[in-house]
Amino acid sequence: MKKFFPNLIYLLLSLPLGILYFVILITGFSLGAGLAITLIGIPILVAMIFVTYILGDLDRKMTSLLLGVNIAKPEARPANNDSARAILVAQLKSLQFWKELGYLLLKMPLGVISFTIAIVLVAVSLAFVAAPFILTYFPDAQMMLWHGFEIDTMQRAVVTSVAGLLLGVVSIALINGYAKLMGTISVWALGRGE
Repeated sequence: MKKFFPNLIYLLLSLPLGILYFVILITGFSLGAGLAITLIGIPILVAMIFVTYILGDLDRKMTSLLLGVNIAKPEARPANNDSARAILVAQLKSLQFWKELGYLLLKMPLGVISFTIAIVLVAVSLAFVAAPFILTYFPDAQMMLWHGFEIDTMQRAVVTSVAGLLLGVVSIALINGYAKLMGTISVWALGRGE
C-alpha cells in the first residue's frame, strides 16, 4: 500500500506530462523544419535536440521520485573533439537520443492509457464501496449496475460494497503492476537502470 499512492500519482501525471511533451516537441520540431529554409530554422532544430534531453531528464526524475526506479542519464560524447558541432553530430548519431524522442512522443498515448486505467479502477472500486452510504443518505438515488441489476436494498448494497473492497484490492495490484511496467518502459527508453 505504501507504493500505491506514488504509483497512482505517476499514472495520473502521465497524461498531462505526455500532452506537454507532445505539444512542445511537435511544435518545436515542426517550426524548426518549416523554417529550415531560412536561417532561423536550424537553431530551432538544434535547440529542440537539447529540449528533448531536458524533457527526458524531467521524466527520469519523475520516474525516480515516484516509482523509485533510478535511470542513469546516457551521455553521447564524441571521442576526439569537444566542439559544439561534434557534440551535436554525436547526439544525432546516438540511438539513445532517438529512443528518448520516440518515448517522449509516445508518452501521450501511454498517458491516456495510464490515466484511464487509474481513474476507472479507483472510481469503480470507490463507487461500489460507497453503495450502502449512498442508499442510506440518498434513498431516492437509483443505483444500477450491469444488465438491470439494481441496488435498491441494503443487502444488495452491502454485497456491492464487499465486491468493491475486493475490486479495490485487485485494483491496487493492477495499478502497482502497470506502474512497474511503465517504469520498465522508461528504463528501456531513457537509459539504463542503476
